[in-house]
This record gives sequence, C-alpha cells and structure tokens, in this order.
Amino acid sequence: MSNSSFKVSIVTPSKIMEKDITYIRLKDETGFFGILKGHSNFLTVLVPSLVYYTDTNGKEVFLAVDEGILSVREGTVTITSKEVFESDDAEKLAEIIENTLAKRDKSETAFREMFEGIERSFMEKTIKFVKGSI
Repeated sequence: MSNSSFKVSIVTPSKIMEKDITYIRLKDETGFFGILKGHSNFLTVLVPSLVYYTDTNGKEVFLAVDEGILSVREGTVTITSKEVFESDDAEKLAEIIENTLAKRDKSETAFREMFEGIERSFMEKTIKFVKGSI
C-alpha cells in the first residue's frame, strides 16, 4: 500500500471485495463527492449512480452502485449495497448492467406471476368455502 492509498471494502449479499485505492468519487442525495486518504469519519446514504475509483497504479475503475451506505471509519472506506458492478471499461459496465437488469426483470415478472396465481387460487378456495357454508 502506497503512502497515499487506503482500503475500500465493497460489501454485497453475494461477495466482499477489498482494494487499495488512492481516490474514490461517489454520489449521495446532495451530489458527487470525493474521498482521499485521511478523510474524516463519515456516513452517508448512496443513491444509484455510476462512480469511480483510482487504483494504486493510477487506473480509473468504474462502479455502478445500486444505492447503499458508505462509511469512512478510521481510514477505511466501506460501501454496502444490494448490488455493485465493476469494470475498467464504461461501455462494458453498461452492458453488464443492462444484462443484469434484464435478468432481474425476468425473475421479478416470474415471481409476480407465481404470486398472482397463488392469490387467485386462495380467492377461489375462499369463495367456494364461503358459498358452501351459506
């Protein structure tokens, strides 16, 4: 770790990533802000956004954050989010997001249809039960 670098932990339900970086730019409801080594302790709610960090080699890496919480505590930055996508290529990142959102929409539609079927079945059985007891 270089003199100007610090640790960032990216925590999602499916993985934890740790990296040494020199700068990160994020967004909360007040707008974009940056963090460098030595930033004071800080806590904020992140909004869905495209952000980036600079690694210790000076390379910019893009992150798509699906809202979450950012904390800076004793020199360590932690991003906690439902989903975070990462790529050093913004176009590739856009493609990853598009594919993931399409899969999510498909899963959510299937779940919604399944739930509607259960609800319909429950209502039909309730009507039969009520009619049978009259």
